[in-house]
Amino acid sequence: MDEIVIDDITFSYPDTSQPVFKNLSLTLPRGVTSFAGQNGTGKSTLLLLAGGILLPREGRVLIQTIDTQYLRDEKKRQQYVSFIYQNMEFETEENIDSLLHYVYENGFHEKKEDSFIIDLVKVFELEPVLNKKTQEISKGELQRTILVFSLLYGSKIIIMDEPVFAMEQYQKEQAMNFFIDYSKKTGTSILYSVHELDITVKFSGFLLLFYKNGQIRLGPTSKLFTKDNLEEAYQIPYNMLKTKESIYRELLEKRIYPV
Repeated sequence: MDEIVIDDITFSYPDTSQPVFKNLSLTLPRGVTSFAGQNGTGKSTLLLLAGGILLPREGRVLIQTIDTQYLRDEKKRQQYVSFIYQNMEFETEENIDSLLHYVYENGFHEKKEDSFIIDLVKVFELEPVLNKKTQEISKGELQRTILVFSLLYGSKIIIMDEPVFAMEQYQKEQAMNFFIDYSKKTGTSILYSVHELDITVKFSGFLLLFYKNGQIRLGPTSKLFTKDNLEEAYQIPYNMLKTKESIYRELLEKRIYPV
């Protein structure tokens, strides 16, 4: 069974006349799929449509055969999709340890074991923040906490938009390795977008490559992730892509941590 079907959709934001997508059809398979391409090509918008957060103006989006227009109730939608937004921030009254147990107890895992929380706390290095509230921890710690929430929730699909940019490199590797293993063990599909091409190529089975002219190509990462394809999509020489990634991350961090 296909995981998500984008069926002839047209979508535009209310304040724009130009559609982001027009008559777009895609079928996203089960497994781990990464989104890559320049800013402004629709990656975040398509993630939101695939997760049922946004609804198309025309056409339909099916999540495991369910039309997203019938998943407007947030609790029902979350049975199918956990969505991690870019740069999520929120304040809580409870400490993180209590929140982890609450999310797990109220999630959708059929079998629940305390060892799962223990493993997640260890892998995502949350021991130092368990007695703190979300507003009392760093951006990187909050990112790791939110990633753990998504795993504890037990949705059929996890969608992540820039989920690891504020983390140390080894933490990114640990997190993505865990998600890959989790996907294989549970059959949970994962869609994610990051600005680091190393993470894109290393941790996905499928790649969705967005082009400035509106073209979107889907295929196995091992075949689609090539120098020629990336240069065409990003419109700069391949050896400059790393510099561009670094500049983007610096700008993003400055917006979050203003001097």
